Amino acid sequence: MKNSGSSTTTVASTKGRMDRGTLGDRPDGAADAAQQGIGCAHVRQLLSSPSKDIALKSYQQAVRVAYDVRQDPKKLATFRVKQCTTCHEVLTTTFMCLQCYHVGCRKGRHSEAHYKKEGHMFGVDSSSGHLYCFACRDYVYSSAMEKAKARKEATLEAKKLKKRRGAAYRPAAEEAVFLEHNTRMAPCRPGLRGFQNMGATCFMSVILQSLIHNPIIRNDFLSGGHNSRKCRRENCLSCRIDEIFTEFFTSPETTGFGPASLLNTAWKTQRSLAGYSEQDAHEFLQFILDQLHSTSDVKSSAGAEYCGCLVHRAFRGQLASDIICPGCKNVTSTIDPLMDLSLELRDRRNGSKVLSLQECLTKFTSPEKLETKYHCSNCSTQQEVTKQLLIKRLPLVLSIQFKRFEHAAKSNKITDHVPFPMEIDMAPYTRRSAAHPSKPYIYELFGIVCHQGKINTGHYTCYMKSGDGKWFYFDDAVVTLVSEKSVLVSNAYLLFYIVKDLS
Repeated sequence: MKNSGSSTTTVASTKGRMDRGTLGDRPDGAADAAQQGIGCAHVRQLLSSPSKDIALKSYQQAVRVAYDVRQDPKKLATFRVKQCTTCHEVLTTTFMCLQCYHVGCRKGRHSEAHYKKEGHMFGVDSSSGHLYCFACRDYVYSSAMEKAKARKEATLEAKKLKKRRGAAYRPAAEEAVFLEHNTRMAPCRPGLRGFQNMGATCFMSVILQSLIHNPIIRNDFLSGGHNSRKCRRENCLSCRIDEIFTEFFTSPETTGFGPASLLNTAWKTQRSLAGYSEQDAHEFLQFILDQLHSTSDVKSSAGAEYCGCLVHRAFRGQLASDIICPGCKNVTSTIDPLMDLSLELRDRRNGSKVLSLQECLTKFTSPEKLETKYHCSNCSTQQEVTKQLLIKRLPLVLSIQFKRFEHAAKSNKITDHVPFPMEIDMAPYTRRSAAHPSKPYIYELFGIVCHQGKINTGHYTCYMKSGDGKWFYFDDAVVTLVSEKSVLVSNAYLLFYIVKDLS
């Protein structure tokens, strides 16, 4: 790819040569990794190879080119850098090769042909800057590359802000101190925007924020995973979500957005949501994920256990329920799909004290004796067996609900603070494999939903982490930058973790 203008940079100018062998040549490795729930194996191999630094620098340059095109769409030179090397296509999606100067289009499959010929399996979307793996045939997430992209976004926003401010006004020292302590600038990042409360719709706003700040969901929608302009479904929730992503990431507006279309479609799809009564955020999350699955253009074949839709790729794991016979030690397992974890908060054996997240997970996965006797098919005896729940396959995105609302003789809400970490190793709560008995599965927190108020009435707010690692507090349309300390002391109702290194 040639440098056609002063405002653009040649993507491969500092790449050197990344050998094919360092990137891995097994296309089935991604499928194996996906089934394990650990992301794209090819990016992981790349970032653990000697070519890591070169790859990251090349990616930063490719993102710069993609964003220069976005910043100056009227300048002809900026379009030349995204032009397909083979057919010169420029109006549809093109990919800049991460390993050489080639640019290939998606329409004519010239990017795919380049991968098959040269073995260069990574391309950068010239319109969004997202990373695409041709071996996996999908956009892939890498925390290291996300941080590199976020740094570029922050730099661009800082330049735009500086340009808007101009150089005419220079406050005196005393004025500068006053301005610093008495003003709050609106956040200036793509996607960082609140929602207007349209009548007890805070439960909807916090779940939408969790999707907007979920890198896997965001990248899929921004790369055309669902095209609302071409969809012909009636009352399609995926179309409404796609419209929100388009609005949040292309509009310069920073005022709260009113999701009227989504609200109307949700009412028509789920009658129980109609009206302005209080709703549960966790139930709305389940509803949204179910709708995104049912309106997906990607369907599994008949009888297939794994669906390739966005929701299942991001949230679906597997939970193993093991019945252990104390006599013959035979284990009978039942495998169920896992979309989220709902955890009990109290330790009934210790004064009903409220547990931490790790203690809740330990309690959830601890063996317990069943009250009824079980007939063991292996030793043909009646035994008082033990049951244990373990995670067989972890999802890429781990959604956790704290059971704060208790419904016994009298309904009650647990208002105590439940300690949770910024990062958590989920390996102790999984069924260990023989190959990796102590392999860590590190997840990092990116979203928290909180509920203030009583069991039947209240208000939802949330904390979300942006791509550059900063935390923001969303209270409907109001968005506030907060510290990590404020996040950790919040009274969480829902937690959202993502695999730290999908690469």
